[in-house]
This record gives sequence, C-alpha cells and structure tokens, in this order.
Amino acid sequence: MHQNLRHLTFYPSLLVLGTLTGMAVFGDGLLLSFTEAIHEWLITNFGWLYALTAFVLVIMAFLIFLSPLAKLRIGGESAKPLLTRWKWCSITLCSSIAIGLLFFAAAEPIFFIMTPPPSSGVEAMSNKSALFGLSSLFMHWSFTTYAIYAIPALIFAIAHYNMKMPFSISSAMSAGLPLKMTPVVRQLVDAVALISLVAGIVASLGLGAMMLGGGIQRLFDINVTSTMVGMLCVVVMAGAAISAASGLLKGITFLSSWNARALILLAVVIFIMGPSSFIANSGVDALGSYLSNFISSSLDTGTVLEDSWPRDWTLFFWANWFAWAPITAIFLGKIARGYTVREFLVFNFLLPSCFVIVWSSVFGGLSIHVEMATQSLSQVLAQEGAGDVIWAMLEQLPGAKVLMAVFLCLSIVSYVTAADSAVDAISGICAAKSNNSEVNSSPYYIKLLWGGIISVISLTLTSTGGLDGLKMISTLGGFLGMIIVGIGAVSLARIAFSLDGNAIAHEVDNKKSSDPTGIALSNTKAPER
Repeated sequence: MHQNLRHLTFYPSLLVLGTLTGMAVFGDGLLLSFTEAIHEWLITNFGWLYALTAFVLVIMAFLIFLSPLAKLRIGGESAKPLLTRWKWCSITLCSSIAIGLLFFAAAEPIFFIMTPPPSSGVEAMSNKSALFGLSSLFMHWSFTTYAIYAIPALIFAIAHYNMKMPFSISSAMSAGLPLKMTPVVRQLVDAVALISLVAGIVASLGLGAMMLGGGIQRLFDINVTSTMVGMLCVVVMAGAAISAASGLLKGITFLSSWNARALILLAVVIFIMGPSSFIANSGVDALGSYLSNFISSSLDTGTVLEDSWPRDWTLFFWANWFAWAPITAIFLGKIARGYTVREFLVFNFLLPSCFVIVWSSVFGGLSIHVEMATQSLSQVLAQEGAGDVIWAMLEQLPGAKVLMAVFLCLSIVSYVTAADSAVDAISGICAAKSNNSEVNSSPYYIKLLWGGIISVISLTLTSTGGLDGLKMISTLGGFLGMIIVGIGAVSLARIAFSLDGNAIAHEVDNKKSSDPTGIALSNTKAPER
C-alpha cells in the first residue's frame, strides 16, 4: 500500500487532520476560539473577494455556455461517455447537494423570518420576511453554488482528459496559464484541498447525523445520545466507503440513480399533499425576488451599512462551498468524459440549480406556510435547533409517520451518496498513479482507508462536542479553496476567451502551438448528439 500512495498528499493531510482533532478533544475550546478568530479576520478583510469571485463564476458559467468552447468534447472527438445522461445527472445532483439542503430547505427560511438583515428594513415575522427567507434560500443553494463547483470541474476535465495532465486539481490551475507545477507542488496543493474537504465532510456528517438523530427520536420516541449519533456517522461512512470501493459504475451509480428518483418523487408527493397553490405562488414570488436582487445580493458585504448579516450568512456559505469545490471538481470532472462543454454546464450547473429551486420552493414554501399559520417552527428552531424543523414541519401533514420514515431513509442514502463521491475523489488524488483516467483509478483499500479515517474523526468529535471547531476549519479552508478555484477560473477564461472565436478549440491537447495560450487547437467540428 505504501507504494501506491502520493506521500506528500496523504501523510501531511493525515497529520494536520489528526492534530486538529486532538486540539478539539483535548484543547478545552482552543480549536474553536482559534479558528473563529481567523475566520472572522478572513471574512472581514477578504469578504469582498469571496463575494466577487462567486459572482464572477456565475457570469463566467453562462458566458462559456454561449462561447465557441462549448462545442469542445471532453476527452476528444472519439471519447465515449462513461455514463448515460440520467446516471450522470443523478450522480452530479446527489454528490453535490449532500444532506444539507434536505434539512435546511425547511429551516433556513425560518431563520430569516426571525432575523432578517437589519439594513433591509424588513420587519421580523412578517410576510416580507417570509419572502426574503425563501429568496435567500435560492441565493445560497442554487446557481452560485453550482458555479463554484462547475467552473473548476470543467477546467479540470479539459486539463486531464484533453491535455493529458495529471489527476490533480493543480492541473486545472496550470492548464491555460504559464505556471510550472512540480510533482511536489502538485501533491501539496492536493493536500490543502483534501484537508479542507475532509474537515467539511466530518463537520457536515456530524451535524447531519444530529439532525437524523432528531428524526429518529421523534419517529421512535427514543432518547438519542451523542454516542448513538457518532455511531450513526460510522455506519454512514462505512456504507460510503463500501460504495466507493465498489467503483463508480457500481455502488455510486446505483445509489445515486435511485436516490435521485426518490427525491423527485418525494418532492412531488409533498407538493400534492401540502398547500400546492401557496407553494407554487410563493416559489414564483421568491424566484422573481431572487433574480431581481441577484447582483446586489451577490456583491453585498454589509460593510458600508454596518450589517453583519451578509458575512454571517452569504459569505459564510460561499466560504464553505469554496472549501468543498476543489475535490468536488475532481470528481465531477472525472465523470464528464465523452460529453461536450455545453452538455457539462447543462448537467453540472443549469439542471442542478433548477432542481434546487424547485426543491426549495416545495419544502421552503411549506415551512413558511406552517410558520405563518402556527408560529410553531420558529419555536422549534429556538428551543430544539435547526435539525428539528423539518421533522416538526412534516408532522403537520397527513400520514406524517410514513413521510418521516421515508424522509429519514432518503436522508441516510443521501448521506452515503454524497460521501462516497467525496471518498472516491479523495482516494483518486492520494493514489500514486495520478495520470490514470480510468473510472476505478485508485485501489479499493485506499477508499476503505479514507472511509475509516473520516469515521474515526467523526465519531471522536461527535462524542466530544468538537464539531464546531472543525466546521470553522472547513470555512477557513474555503479561503485556500477560493484561491485554487480562482486561478482555475482564470486558466479556463484564458482558454475560452483569449482566442479568435472562429478558430477556437474543439479538441485540446498538450502540444504547443502559436496561439496566445500555448495550447494547440483543432478546427474539427464536434458532431452533434
């Protein structure tokens, strides 16, 4: 096994994560206070950069969709797709929204109904605050989120499959730029990305398991302890590791495909059983508010108006997505072979964003309807926490027990489908054969090893209450992730926009030419599919 590892990616990551875990367990709040101070400093001094980078990525995604580069086939003209369109779409959806949206689609609007931004002039617990809450949910989970994932994933796919560059996120950074990346630098860049993602996975896994624990407690009327929550983390990661070890075309594809179908069916059932007209109307109202305020909301740091809300919420979300983006980009880029750039953006940017808006309209709209009628969800949020809001909301519907049981099962599967793709990508960049483009490029025992490592850290921190510190580490990693993603975006822009549109690449390779980017171009037109 030792010979199959990229040592400078695997061991530094393990050392840093182990040290952070030790600080959380034995440091008596040291990790949380330290990371909170750094996080606050970064958001205060670089909030503008988070906001501007995220906004530019959205614009860039639409421009590339309309550019000549959109005809480029990832992997070359003869490349065959690894997955069908449905399997590709389902994996993308299930590997990116994770479990967070399942719970926070109901809880987040209640947060904003209770505490809208002071500078907005919106009164708390009012109809306007309800509209603001739902439109903010769209803002935080849809187009900007998927642009943060899609842009680095796209340039990684082009770099790896078309330019034959190593299986490393550093390839995305140097594909269109004159950056010299030695093997040592590549491994260290991947290590930074890996640390950020594992911290994010562990924090999300622990917090999500607590939410699942709330559902188990309400459904079966049993007291769920922190140890039980920790064991739930272990079970989820064991399933994820086994799924990842079975390979992309087996466990990951199977779970994602059926989970996506179940999520769509559940949304339809909730829409029919709930206040359908209110959900539809409020969703359209919120969509209009979201689109009309997109630019101002995207570029609001709250500095001039001395309002901390954008930093506490929007910029916090962007930092978290940036932390996940580099490794998520590797996975999404890996499964894109055989499709065009335009198809890539449809399935990794447009369709997932639209699904999130529909899902948020259904669950967020129902949550708002229940709150406006009963004022009960705000009490649940204040007294029991965000993880209990979804369960309290489902209790208001006919057949509540059945719906809660189904939602619980789907949440667990959603956990596994999100974690298995992350484990697959992590294992890929830790494997020594980094130039291998095959779908099962990393040995199965590396996947099982990382599944075990994440399980141990999750169990330890969940049982000792150290998750808040590691959650903050994830957002700190978002700053480094933003740098990686930003350089990758410039690299992609140089390929897409600095060339004569009539002679742009339909197939890129790693041979030098006289074009401005130093990347050879072919005029061969990609056949339409």
